Amino acid sequence: MTTVAVIFAAIAGLMHVMIFLMEVFFFNRPSIFKRFGAKDAETAAIQAPVFYNIGFYNLFLGLGALVGAWMLADSGAVSLVAFTCLFMVGAGIVLVTRAPELARAAAMQATPPAIALIALLLA
Repeated sequence: MTTVAVIFAAIAGLMHVMIFLMEVFFFNRPSIFKRFGAKDAETAAIQAPVFYNIGFYNLFLGLGALVGAWMLADSGAVSLVAFTCLFMVGAGIVLVTRAPELARAAAMQATPPAIALIALLLA
């Protein structure tokens, strides 16, 4: 089960690095800013500084999950991967409770780390 936890924590980490790229480098593209709820370029331009900041949160969280997965695989250290995965699941819950129309995004964000946490509990 530890291998399952490592794999899903790494997937969650990579997803958050991808979200960072979208929020920081590609947010001005209509196909991207519409995913984050901006209806037009003007709204996206107003929101861009906030998403830039949030993007770095996602980067640091994703890197934490990746390092945690590596530490778990290498030495069995659980704390970093558990913390980052709990954080990701919590963020998914907050997202769906605040914006139910984003339930799909919340599920995509929370499912891989939830699987990693369950695997950790079963390991």
